[in-house]
Amino acid sequence: MISVLIPTYNLVCVRLVEELLRQMSRLNIDGEIIVADDGSSNLSTIADNSKIEQYDNCRFIVNPKNIGTARNRNLLMREAKYPHLLFLDSDTFPTSDDFLKNYLDAADKADVVVGGLRYSPDAIKYVNPLRLKYGYQREIRTAEQRALRPYDSFLSSNFMVNRKVAETIRFDESFDRYGHEDTLFGVSLRLAGMSILHIEAPVYHNDTDTSEQYLEKTRIAIQSLTMHYEDLRGHSHLITWFERLSFLKLTGLVGLVYKYFRSPIEANLQGKNPILFLLDVYKLSYMCRVFSL
Repeated sequence: MISVLIPTYNLVCVRLVEELLRQMSRLNIDGEIIVADDGSSNLSTIADNSKIEQYDNCRFIVNPKNIGTARNRNLLMREAKYPHLLFLDSDTFPTSDDFLKNYLDAADKADVVVGGLRYSPDAIKYVNPLRLKYGYQREIRTAEQRALRPYDSFLSSNFMVNRKVAETIRFDESFDRYGHEDTLFGVSLRLAGMSILHIEAPVYHNDTDTSEQYLEKTRIAIQSLTMHYEDLRGHSHLITWFERLSFLKLTGLVGLVYKYFRSPIEANLQGKNPILFLLDVYKLSYMCRVFSL
């Protein structure tokens, strides 16, 4: 009935697997859980996750080298055997005992079902201030809010896709670095006329990156965005703002903001009270800088 697919990198997700197995058992459904490690550099996480193999209907796949998020997700799709494929990031955890039930109740109502994100009440203890503030102000939305822009609100960290759709639309494997493979997947769904249903089946996002690591990922994601610029035009706010600056011939000037003001901006973003407007400036100026090099 359902294949739960979990891509992971340098993270232990045994607790997540155990919770999903508990919910499957309570619902008495046919299912499987497949975890695919994308060549983790931290070998201890591979050793810890190997415990997954001990559970019935669970598999743990280890890629000998890092193949990238998109390719790893496609690998999981190929390995799955049930008609409904539920993708969860390894740093998530269901917020409800009815998590799987809510997905299964909606499984045949749309080609793709998206459950949403939350932060746990104690997230302030382990999620860096920048990531937490960005999550609360930019990412956490109710199903009703997400449904207003269903394709733009697609998130690959918690969604279910019909197997027939998955056989038609794959994650673009030219995305061999972090960032925006889910954006293009959402675009592909729109262009193919696939239906998206947003429901209330959120997971807690247990991001443990430091602010510095988050900013590094942000820069990598922007590099990925620029490499797939044409495919993502009209589907990225950052590209839209970049094109406005380009029309006004201001990209070179804005790129200098990153060159000369990177340190003070990063000091704020890595502090206790980050300003999201500065994060927007940081992203846009870095993109302008990338194009000017």
